[in-house]
Amino acid sequence: MCQKYSRNMIILWLVALGTALCVASDEFRSLIHEGDLKISDDEYTKYIIPSGYPPHKFQKQPKLFLEDFINQDNEYYKVLSRHVEAGHTMKGLTFNIYDDNMREATIALFRLLQYSEEDKIDSIKEWASQTINSDMFNYALILTSLFRVDVLKELEPPFITKPYYFVNSETIRKAFKLKVNNGKFNPQEAQVQQFYRTNDLISINTNYSSWNLWNNECRDNLDYFREDIGLNSYYFGVHILYPFWMNNDELTGIDSNYAEKYYFIHQQLIARYNLEKEHLKYLNVSDQSKCYDDFTPHLSYENGLSFPTRTNIRREWSEDYGRIKSIDIAIKECITRGLIFMDNGTKIYLNEDNYVDLLAKLIRANFEGTQTAKILRSLFGYGGDGYPSDRYNPAPSVLHHPQTSLRDPIYWYLIQSLLKYFEEFSKTLEPYNFSKYQSDEYNIIDNTFTKITTYYEFYQFNIGNIFNSDNYDLRSSSLTYAARQKRLKHTPISFSFTIDAKSNKTSLIKLFLGPRCHALNCFDEFSRFFELDSFTYELDEGLNIVRWSPEYTGKFSFDDLFNLELKSVRKNKYCLFRFPENMIIPRGLEQGLNLTLFILVTPIDENSDFEYLSNPLGFPFHRKALVNNFFDFNNYKFFNITIYHKENSKHANGYFSSHLN
Repeated sequence: MCQKYSRNMIILWLVALGTALCVASDEFRSLIHEGDLKISDDEYTKYIIPSGYPPHKFQKQPKLFLEDFINQDNEYYKVLSRHVEAGHTMKGLTFNIYDDNMREATIALFRLLQYSEEDKIDSIKEWASQTINSDMFNYALILTSLFRVDVLKELEPPFITKPYYFVNSETIRKAFKLKVNNGKFNPQEAQVQQFYRTNDLISINTNYSSWNLWNNECRDNLDYFREDIGLNSYYFGVHILYPFWMNNDELTGIDSNYAEKYYFIHQQLIARYNLEKEHLKYLNVSDQSKCYDDFTPHLSYENGLSFPTRTNIRREWSEDYGRIKSIDIAIKECITRGLIFMDNGTKIYLNEDNYVDLLAKLIRANFEGTQTAKILRSLFGYGGDGYPSDRYNPAPSVLHHPQTSLRDPIYWYLIQSLLKYFEEFSKTLEPYNFSKYQSDEYNIIDNTFTKITTYYEFYQFNIGNIFNSDNYDLRSSSLTYAARQKRLKHTPISFSFTIDAKSNKTSLIKLFLGPRCHALNCFDEFSRFFELDSFTYELDEGLNIVRWSPEYTGKFSFDDLFNLELKSVRKNKYCLFRFPENMIIPRGLEQGLNLTLFILVTPIDENSDFEYLSNPLGFPFHRKALVNNFFDFNNYKFFNITIYHKENSKHANGYFSSHLN
């Protein structure tokens, strides 16, 4: 009787307990604590988590409120709070700096970080990490790091922090599939889909966009250049240095020479782009082929949507197209008249010394104004009739992100179109007299160049940030997932010059790389010369040996540290704001590509506080020059150099696009 009664009581208790487990957890807690039964957190957890899955403890972060450490009368606090309440900063939204609401919120967060007291920075960062869209927060952090050193400990390359903008969608898809399977895969599937595992590293062979398509109208095969992860990361750095939304007064306060530098950066990008096309001439491929008509990015967003495919740009008249055309006409009118009317009615005449600065500011004010910048990216980013620029789009085009703009050939066309304004005005000027820079103080009497060979380097970079999630199981793993690409690289470079100086003198030395030309006509190709370096050097009386290598100059960025393919110990020489070193030499040819190396040595008048700094950026190839006599002066020389290219042998770990083999 007693045993039967006990069994019935146990059954009733288990039924009651089972019923209790189906109610809300807080109600269950209150129920079991009403009587003598006590249960610890660990014991409680084991009841509500199915067996076989060990419980993980998460320490809840206290909810932060911005008003607890920011004055509510602060204008940036008011702007940011308004956008937070409106939902414009929500996590999961696709960030687009050209979206008005997102831009205003991001700028407000940047200003709070920029101007807040040092003891408030960590609180703002922690609040933003909990509350603000991660891309908006990262943008504000990187920008703030230019103004203060206490907001960001280290700056990783954008291709590490945001792989979605640099890696084809099929690679992202494969990585997630492998992640779900905990790195396990079928060998046959791996061979077909091009991935493999080495210890705890899973490598996914990654081609460039349109590798599986063939456009008979476009055969330049320059995707490896336009889509290089280092080059596109650098262009994001350019955007951060010169944000389109920052007004002229603030930019001038940061750097009075910002407009000329902004122009020079883009002029050099085009010069380098044109040098990359040089090898095509020997392959009977026209660099004027129809590569601008259609573009398929092969990228996808975190929300699953693909980057829009751009169709052929229509020239049909519209209000937006009319606005762009009216700006074009107005700028050309300023160039024709040689003067600019300011908003207050003041007239400023364009001349030899100021036209680059003034035109750069004029173009930025008109084409990079927030409304016009959105229209341009809508018209050229989507093609066809464009996309409404005043509506949030969860899948913006590649032109809406500085990290992806250079991928599309149409963007290079837009840069060239803007540079034509400078070219048109420079044609109205007399060629500048180069003879005053010819000097008999120096004589370049000898040179030694290493053999330069380009090749495609296997480069693996960690794409683990695509798995960023609050899900512990998704984030935790001993495996590293990497995209494996072929990137343009060159053998180590060293140039050595013997210079005979008549006296001890601080000198300016400039090095340029340009197309094949002869001394008599090289200055006619001035816009096609890419500046390798410009530096001062203490020359002693007599013979001096000047050696130059990109590794010993501070002008370039090296991203070798992030290449998982390399096993050697490397120093971190990466800089977001410097041109990538692997891209300074254009692709050569197996039989050799003939190019021109230029060196100039000029004295510096030390009493005038380095007068050379007043020379235009890109001097002496900043515009057309008049050279009366090439042969009586020896302080500058044009050298014929040859760039070779080594074809990659078939690699055991898979294949890549045909034009990269």
